[in-house]
Amino acid sequence: MATALTAQKRRFSKPVLDQTLTIHSQNAQYVLQRGHSFVLVVKALYAISVVLRIIGEESDMDQIEALVSERIEAVAQTLQDEHARLKALADEEGGVPVPRYTNPREVTLQLSSPQLAHYVRLVLLLDKILMLLDGLWFAGLLSNKQRKDATHSLRRLVYGLGRSIIDLERRARESARRAGKDAELLAADDAVNALTLATGSLVDVDE
Repeated sequence: MATALTAQKRRFSKPVLDQTLTIHSQNAQYVLQRGHSFVLVVKALYAISVVLRIIGEESDMDQIEALVSERIEAVAQTLQDEHARLKALADEEGGVPVPRYTNPREVTLQLSSPQLAHYVRLVLLLDKILMLLDGLWFAGLLSNKQRKDATHSLRRLVYGLGRSIIDLERRARESARRAGKDAELLAADDAVNALTLATGSLVDVDE
């Protein structure tokens, strides 16, 4: 009984946004695969936005949050520019075919921070661009090599952003450790691990 009461006391009500999205292309699905870094990105963004903001040094956290926003915005701009370029190419041809994908995946996510919501929008934009790339390929406007190189470059861009966010979260942790808050970090890790920060059918690596 005491254990149940203790667990109940540790629960708290946090704001989340539930979002269900459909990811069509294999390479956009790759970014959300369980065996890759997406869950780590989710935890990193939550830690930076909520947990480490409380226990970290304020000046360090201000700088890290600014870097996270800056890197997300930079990738967003690159993707938007690429989408505009490819759309202009398609429009010059009077449009291109819209392919059907054989295994689209519906993913349900519990968004725990504004930065995570922005990151998910980047995954959706990546998927949109890859669909346009495939349409241009079917129309004969891109060679096999051009399609492959562009696809891998765009995937690495978004995936690399996730790894960068994870590295920034580690940097925030070092700030807390330098401030002598190791105990607070351990308690924070227990709290984060107990939370459901992402739910639903994330894409499995084996499929």
